[in-house]
Amino acid sequence: MTNSVTQACPCLDAHRRLMDLHEDIHRAVENYQDENEFRRWLNSALQDSRGVTFLLQKRKSKWSDFDSWYLPWQDDAKDNLVLSWGVRSRNRIVKEEDLRTFSQAIISYFGERLQQAEDVLAVPPRVTAAEILYAFRYLMDDKPVRRKGWIRVQRRWVDDQLPDYELVAALKEIYVGVARIVQRAHEASGVGDCLAPAFARACVTAKIDPDLRCLGDGNPIPDGIIDANTGEMMRLSVGRMERDDSSIAVGKQRYGYVPPRGKDPLEHAEGRMELSKRFLEADGYAGPMLMLFRGMDDLRLNGLFFGSDESRELKVAATVDMQGAWPFDGAVFATEAWIGTSRNAFVDVAEEDVAASDTEFFDADPVGGRGEALVVYALMADGRYRTLMQPFARVGDGIAYGDLRDDASPGLIPPFLRPIWRRWPKWRDGPPVRP
Repeated sequence: MTNSVTQACPCLDAHRRLMDLHEDIHRAVENYQDENEFRRWLNSALQDSRGVTFLLQKRKSKWSDFDSWYLPWQDDAKDNLVLSWGVRSRNRIVKEEDLRTFSQAIISYFGERLQQAEDVLAVPPRVTAAEILYAFRYLMDDKPVRRKGWIRVQRRWVDDQLPDYELVAALKEIYVGVARIVQRAHEASGVGDCLAPAFARACVTAKIDPDLRCLGDGNPIPDGIIDANTGEMMRLSVGRMERDDSSIAVGKQRYGYVPPRGKDPLEHAEGRMELSKRFLEADGYAGPMLMLFRGMDDLRLNGLFFGSDESRELKVAATVDMQGAWPFDGAVFATEAWIGTSRNAFVDVAEEDVAASDTEFFDADPVGGRGEALVVYALMADGRYRTLMQPFARVGDGIAYGDLRDDASPGLIPPFLRPIWRRWPKWRDGPPVRP
């Protein structure tokens, strides 16, 4: 139980190092295009992150129950790919050498549905994504015949020992980890807000914000996207919704069901299918929802919208990239899908009794005459996966359902979900074949 009155900090040295780390990350972002300054603040951030834990361990005698809350956090940190890299990297820069970092541009071409090509180039740090796209636009002006699609450019710094994650995203993930243990030290002392002195930067205060909202989402250099057909420069828009208990209460009343987390995403898929049915029956649609998991206690919900003229894989890729270096190990994607060759496919209803599909959220069937289904895909980093498909038809008095299909065939997982599994070694070549 924490005291709401501001009190002396129970771990001032460690808390200051956490605030130093916060400031370091801002400085790394501000100097992202200056190779030497970026290296300087990257190194400082890694050393300050280790200083937090060193100082907590040095003061452990202040808490009689220290091992009960510090050791579980330490075990979890060891299992976190990014936090483990942070420990090794601090030792490397202090005892051996600077990190071997690379300034990269990832250039991807997305067709109407899927990514069709990608290349990674070494570029000078001062080159922005927009400048690269303008070069493409200049070349496109000389081509009268153009293809429909989108070119995306991402700019990032990476380390040779953490090639899949942008480095500021990695620092933010490290901050999240060490901020939680500093916060836990405060809780163990019965202290909420403390009197640790603030920095000149307005957001670097004694208040611990594990999410670092002040830094926003996405990479320090914004991604660039250009319409390959029109030459128009584009940006994906992303909104963040904070947890709202009053809205949750309204949702419970409207839908009457909250899916259990289950033991893993594969089990959670069953509850998510039930909730999709509640959405369909109450609202007329069950919009695309991507859930990403780290274990089953850490869950992030991401609502998506797929227009008929937009690349689905581009939307999924951007959503995954917005997670930064958070090492999720499971995913559940729930949506509606077109199936079969008739509107009553797999549902025991006469075709003339089937009502038209809902077009408030989804576009009309571009082929025409197909049936509808609710679909839930569950994927796990360890190589397991599951697909639930629930055919349905809209009839005068509500929704008619067919038989639920529960399948583990790799061919059922849509390729536009590829950005999810590209982070998982067992999935490098796509969904692994199940024995």
